[in-house]
Amino acid sequence: MTNTTSHWIDTQHARLYAEEAGTGDTITMLHGFLVDSGQWDHEFATLAKTHQVLRYDARGFGRSSIEPGSYAHHEDLAAVLDARGIRRTALLACSGGAATALDFTLAHPQRVSALIFVGAGYWGRFADSTPAARAFLQALGTMDVNGLIDSSLRAFTDGPCRAPSEVDPTVRKHTEAMTAKLFKRESSYWTRAAIDQRTAQPSALERLHEIAVPTLLLVGSEDQREVHQLARELLQGIAHARAMVIDGAGHHANLEAPAAVLAQLRAVVAQPAKARPEVQAV
Repeated sequence: MTNTTSHWIDTQHARLYAEEAGTGDTITMLHGFLVDSGQWDHEFATLAKTHQVLRYDARGFGRSSIEPGSYAHHEDLAAVLDARGIRRTALLACSGGAATALDFTLAHPQRVSALIFVGAGYWGRFADSTPAARAFLQALGTMDVNGLIDSSLRAFTDGPCRAPSEVDPTVRKHTEAMTAKLFKRESSYWTRAAIDQRTAQPSALERLHEIAVPTLLLVGSEDQREVHQLARELLQGIAHARAMVIDGAGHHANLEAPAAVLAQLRAVVAQPAKARPEVQAV
């Protein structure tokens, strides 16, 4: 068993909780914005056998605090890496974590060796084409805790076409526990984002042509259509990108198909592509 060390990293208006293990080339894990760093339990434990792995709870998630005051998530990532003495890393990121990774890559291109995205999201790009997704946005507007937990599970864990009973119950329970912890916080990312968060201008989506690292875009077949659409935009805009659909998985595809995601991830971090590889339709 690889030893894991935990760290508290102080940054402006927040204290961030991070965990680190293993040795070798570094992979930093950025969770989705409905969960926390527990999303990566399997990947963290497995990849620590061959790599240095780092994960942290983003500001306002998990064990990390959030206080009133201006901030940007990609600057928090820089603070975490600096605190741990990491100069260069691959970034494994889901959903909102991918937005952080995109902004960080454009701000610090020399510090990123590869990008692996699971159900990538970006600031202001919300799913709204299904009843469950619209219910989530409505609950978000009023911070209806029970509504947020229920609708987020239906929209993103179950997805547009599956009933809850069709999802692995262990995965659904794990996701629900992280989501409930998030939305039951008195102060969280979602209560502060519209007030304090600074986002990169111009948007990373307008600068995708500047990203030169190997990029892997993974999307669950059961994810929302807007997530698939964004993956297509990233695929077209990033030179060294390839994409793959993870069959039978929702938004947090690594939780439902850990072996498939790990296999694709290992191929990227083991042999970074020098030229644009063949792509698969998303």
